[in-house]
Amino acid sequence: MDTLTELTCFHCGDTCTDRTIILEDKHFCCGGCKSVYLLLNRNNLDHYYCLNTTPGSAMRAVQPEQFRFLEEPAIARRLITFSNKEQSQATFYLPGIHCSSCLWLLEHLGRIHEAILDSRVNFAAKELSVSFLHNSISLKEVAELLTAIGYEPYITTEEAEAKPATTYSARKAAYKLGITGFCFANIMLISFPEYLGLEAFAAPQLATFFRYVNLLLALPVVGYGAREFFTNAWYSFRQRYINIDAPIALAITVTFSRSVYEILSGTGAGYLDSMSGIVFFMLLGRTLQNRTYSTLRFNRDYQSYFPVAVTVLQGEQETVRSIKEIEADDRLLLHHQEVVPTDCILSKGQAEIDYSFITGEEAPEQVAIGGLIYAGGKVNGAGIEVIAVKAFSQNSFTRLWNNEIFSAGKSDRKSLSEHISRYFSLCVLLIATAAWCYWQYTDPAYAWNAFTAVLIVACPCALLLTTTFTYGHLIRHFSESGFFVKNARTLEQMAIADCIAFDKTGTITETRGGAAEAAYLDWTADEKNAILSLLSQSAHPLSKAICQTFPGFRKHAVKHYQELAGKGIEGIVEGRRIRAGSAQYVQAPGTATTDSNVWISVEGVIKAHFRFANNLRSGIQELLHRLRSYKMILLSGDNESSKARMQQLFPQGTALYYQCSPQQKLERIQALQNQGHKVLMVGDGLNDAGALQQSDAGIAVMQDSFTFSPACDAIIQAGQTRNLDRYLKMARQSRRLILGGFGYSLLFNLAGLFFAVSGELSPMIAAILMPASSFGIMMIAYTGVKIITRKKA
Repeated sequence: MDTLTELTCFHCGDTCTDRTIILEDKHFCCGGCKSVYLLLNRNNLDHYYCLNTTPGSAMRAVQPEQFRFLEEPAIARRLITFSNKEQSQATFYLPGIHCSSCLWLLEHLGRIHEAILDSRVNFAAKELSVSFLHNSISLKEVAELLTAIGYEPYITTEEAEAKPATTYSARKAAYKLGITGFCFANIMLISFPEYLGLEAFAAPQLATFFRYVNLLLALPVVGYGAREFFTNAWYSFRQRYINIDAPIALAITVTFSRSVYEILSGTGAGYLDSMSGIVFFMLLGRTLQNRTYSTLRFNRDYQSYFPVAVTVLQGEQETVRSIKEIEADDRLLLHHQEVVPTDCILSKGQAEIDYSFITGEEAPEQVAIGGLIYAGGKVNGAGIEVIAVKAFSQNSFTRLWNNEIFSAGKSDRKSLSEHISRYFSLCVLLIATAAWCYWQYTDPAYAWNAFTAVLIVACPCALLLTTTFTYGHLIRHFSESGFFVKNARTLEQMAIADCIAFDKTGTITETRGGAAEAAYLDWTADEKNAILSLLSQSAHPLSKAICQTFPGFRKHAVKHYQELAGKGIEGIVEGRRIRAGSAQYVQAPGTATTDSNVWISVEGVIKAHFRFANNLRSGIQELLHRLRSYKMILLSGDNESSKARMQQLFPQGTALYYQCSPQQKLERIQALQNQGHKVLMVGDGLNDAGALQQSDAGIAVMQDSFTFSPACDAIIQAGQTRNLDRYLKMARQSRRLILGGFGYSLLFNLAGLFFAVSGELSPMIAAILMPASSFGIMMIAYTGVKIITRKKA
């Protein structure tokens, strides 16, 4: 039996159970993986398995109604990017893309279905663009085909909405950086004789010609490369606030204007090399920071959790309608695993509703006919019919997002570089004005020279370069290890945080079924085989967990099997009636228990009782010990059944709050902030979204590619949660590194100001001083981050 438990699926790599499927000496964990293998084999796509070991994804069965909403023209048009009389093109987000085999298979979809003309993968964004003959294969059938081969499209109301162009485009950023870098390099090369004073040995016409060439090369830098600095500066002026881009835009304007004046008047070569260097290095630093943010989705709201459309009953006729069109009194048909789109009343069927995403409470709730079902719950078991109480826009679940924290965001929380640069910029302007006034009285010929030289040399861009390059390198390192940070402000908030709030389920504990603990066992060998034979018929995770605890049992035929959702299962095995489920269902003595307990009876006699405690995430106990210098609290929507265990896990005196609603979690964070704490929130569920947004830095724990991640400042892979303290330590060290870079920049600025205020700063000194400062900042940032991250998390 040990050999069987170590077998892995040839297609997806998951562990095979004792019910593994064997075909041509290949083992498969389920019929879905076997079907995909046969499909690829039939279409001569076996090369898929040569690119990577077990490259496939575990199969997700296509539900009959899963993509029915794509038959609605209004909804389909939102996903289709191009269409004519014969063909259409659509783009899907496929979270399951993870390796080169995925890319190869998805770009050969035409060999699986001849109506697919072309398919192209954007690997970084996990997007697939498909061109297909819509008269031969519909958009719905394309989605079903992708799901059948293991790449289920992720489509929500948010995905289906027509969205404006994103603020950051990797391709546009690359073009901008490339053009600016080309111009900067050539301006530096052409200016090299000026640095050495060799222009005196050349013909005056030749020196003038090259100065005009530099001026032409500088035009794309100012008009294209530096456009975002001018745009951001203009917005800051409109809001009566000086942001970091304002003095940079001013310095670029002054540098360019003075350079144009000197070149046209023939009085000098200008400062075009310094100006181009400022723009290039600033763009380079921002590109490093934006690489991770561009492909991740940090700003999801509640609409990402809901389906695009739902089935509406009109008499006996079923129609598909967008959830935004749901009105009060509509009759809805909800299927297994479908999310309840609005508050409604159960009118037909037995409802078992999973509210774990909303409340954090794991035990599903039973709802009787006429009972109220709240929006955001997930249907378990057979389909149900409900009557909508409210329109989708008015459901109870949207109250959390009506909180002002979601509209205000965190834009008003200024970063360290913004605070320093703001005052530094004011100081520079005062010094430049003072120098102009002094020379205007003493010798007006030096006034303009001193004023512009101060702005050029003391430009605060070096301060921003320190931040962008340091945090840019750190964000890249974090993303490589499974921790994806939204922006530099998040790292700064992590560095100064003194309080950490943890969610429990999915953060401290695993969200998936824990091990079965036998609280009571009184069965014979024959009874054991009969009981496990019954449990093996159920797809419930608790039944599966018990079967995995006792591998190698002898299977018997099960007759008259039935399963009552939320209660239990029963059947006749070897002539004995066996029941397994809740205490009430099995009629076990004592008080009622939650669904985390399974009672088993044979012919009405209790034979077994199993408890299921959530497993702690790997390394979480050691993590909490290493974080003891922080103030910590626990915010859980679950009941208090795990309180004693959590008290042992957390440091003595830690506040543990249970049965917290999303609003209560948010209010707890606010209370801590009102006490002066900088709060870091770590959670995984939608019920944590308000707290994540309210906190100074919110980190969402991501179990896998298909997991919903609420609005947050960072996303951490579940397996990396144990290294949270190391990420916090690196954030603190990077902040000290930035302060050191500020000191270095300040020394350069003071040296430059000494010459600039005197009115005798030559173009050669300015041209050397500014690039030297920028290169020094880059080296400090790169070397410092290398030292900080030498011990990988």
